[in-house]
Amino acid sequence: MARARLSYPDAKSFYNILEALSKIVDEVSMTIRQDGVTAVALDPAHVALIKIELPVDSFVEYEVEDSEVKLGFNVANTAKILKRGKKGDKLDIEVTDDRVTWSIVGATIKRYRLLNLDVPTPEIPETQLEFKIHVAMIVDPFKNALKDAEAVGDTVELEAPDEETLIIRGIGAATAEARIRRESPAVVEFEVKEPGKAAYSIDYLKHVVSLTKVADTIVIEFSNDMPLRLEFQLPAGGKVTYLLAPKSI
Repeated sequence: MARARLSYPDAKSFYNILEALSKIVDEVSMTIRQDGVTAVALDPAHVALIKIELPVDSFVEYEVEDSEVKLGFNVANTAKILKRGKKGDKLDIEVTDDRVTWSIVGATIKRYRLLNLDVPTPEIPETQLEFKIHVAMIVDPFKNALKDAEAVGDTVELEAPDEETLIIRGIGAATAEARIRRESPAVVEFEVKEPGKAAYSIDYLKHVVSLTKVADTIVIEFSNDMPLRLEFQLPAGGKVTYLLAPKSI
């Protein structure tokens, strides 16, 4: 029988990852291998894709008794369980072929046993996207710009008009604009190979706001009228990547 035992240092952070996932799909399959945990989810409209990569060293305990163990679950239901975790609680996960035990370990131990669901992994075609604009920055200015954009409409436009400026613009009944300059202390990396502008649905971008609660930094990549790629670096190690198709305006 395939079996895995994992212990993640922060149950609350794991909940925030699942909260973002729950906006994309109802069920997901995580693949547990000797080198770490991965999961890929594609929304039904094929507009957004999310990929989670958690290496072994992001866990405090990690045992896999096979080359690969599948962990399938209903995302929203599991997120409701993990929401009961408090700051400082860790998350233990025990997986067998037919059962998953989620344990929130803190002052008390809360244990939940659920079925290990057979969830198919989506077939994702290999695509090589070449992005002309690459900005890495601390996550708060991006989160605040999204909130400003949501207040005025249903579209976010990203624009890099030159090698010095990133504009995050909300478009709707009114407009809201945040300008991030290359020399800003919030910016870690700033590269514009070619000026570009692209628009995206605020509803889909809202899906990943929960990740801003746990990520230290965000990488923003796009090109003129091309998909948007966001990469969230997790404090415990690992990353969450979000790919979003552009929107016509």
